[in-house]
Amino acid sequence: MRKLGAYAIYLGMSGTTSLCFSMVFTIEMVYQIKAVGLNPLQLMIVGTVLQCVHLLCQTPMGILADMYSRRLAAVTGLFLIGAGYWVEGAQATFTAVLAGTAIGAFGYTIVSGADAAWIADELGADRVGQAYLRAAQVGALAGLPGIAISAVLGSTRLNLPILLAGSVFIGLSVVLALLMPEEHFSPLPRGDRSPWQQIGHTTRASLRIIRLRPALLTILAIAVFSSAFSAGFDRLWSFHLLAHFTFPTTGGLNVVKWFAVIEAGINVMSLCGIEVAKRLVKADNRRAVVWASFVADAATLACVVGFALAGQFIVALAAFWLTVVARSPRGVLQTIWMNLDLEPGVRATILSLQAQVGALAGIAGGPILGAVATNYGTRAALVLAAALLAPALLLYRKWLPRTQAADQL
Repeated sequence: MRKLGAYAIYLGMSGTTSLCFSMVFTIEMVYQIKAVGLNPLQLMIVGTVLQCVHLLCQTPMGILADMYSRRLAAVTGLFLIGAGYWVEGAQATFTAVLAGTAIGAFGYTIVSGADAAWIADELGADRVGQAYLRAAQVGALAGLPGIAISAVLGSTRLNLPILLAGSVFIGLSVVLALLMPEEHFSPLPRGDRSPWQQIGHTTRASLRIIRLRPALLTILAIAVFSSAFSAGFDRLWSFHLLAHFTFPTTGGLNVVKWFAVIEAGINVMSLCGIEVAKRLVKADNRRAVVWASFVADAATLACVVGFALAGQFIVALAAFWLTVVARSPRGVLQTIWMNLDLEPGVRATILSLQAQVGALAGIAGGPILGAVATNYGTRAALVLAAALLAPALLLYRKWLPRTQAADQL
């Protein structure tokens, strides 16, 4: 059964995880706001807990994946994500939401970076760029049935899609334990070092590589601003819609069904954005990747401001979906850019370090944006979040002249 091949398994894993995440994301904010009764500041506290777990665990888990097994990391992480959703959905309390978020976030730190590093090892750095883009497309398509499932189950009970997604995540971890190959992984040499000593050694080696390769430092700096933006926007957009607009009841649509429609639009728009990037961006060309990232973030900034200031539901929804189109390829583009400057032995570690830097930015930015939303409204908070992308645009522009020389080496 392992002869399915790493590429097919990676696409299957991407599709299944997207299916589950769509089931959760369609209903999770409605569940937290309507069933649990969280306010904007509490929503940000939940996000801060998630970011704190990422900050503390992301890099150590990436190092352990480089030391022992990226396959084991993926299997363990997916199991814990499923367990976290079960804890969150089992009881509609703030404490349960915090605990489930912490467990799921810990699982995510284990699998994050390890899955991308695993497929890069199995396919090779020269082929993996297209695999990342194709997996993102598969994920966008696979999310559509997840949205439909969430709408049907969520109309009965808001926690049912969360519980079902948790079960599927646990089942996926079992399937991957049986099928997932790991034929090209070379563990980092440990010598006589203990695991903790090896973590320190690998961290120092990763930081050395980052200092020697300014592109990686630039990517990490960009991650600070984009993550601070995401910490606000991702937690506030649904509250903004619920607080400022009356959802049309055309066709018998209630709030749950409207969020299913919105989530379906997110998947379709994500697919469109990724397809545009796949067709227009050469994945092995740094300059093309950086230009595309710049355009994506600039368009995101403009669309979020439009979303925040819109006075009508349809206008706000259109601006939101355009934001999704602009944002959808940026994560893949950042991963491709990093892989062009990474050594295989520390790939998972540095990818995890990027996520950890983003978590630190989210911890700093999320509560501030939450306080702004609570005291001055979500419009002000969303505009402030969009403004956080401006420094990232300056970093792209500063780095672009160097990309041509790097591509010629």
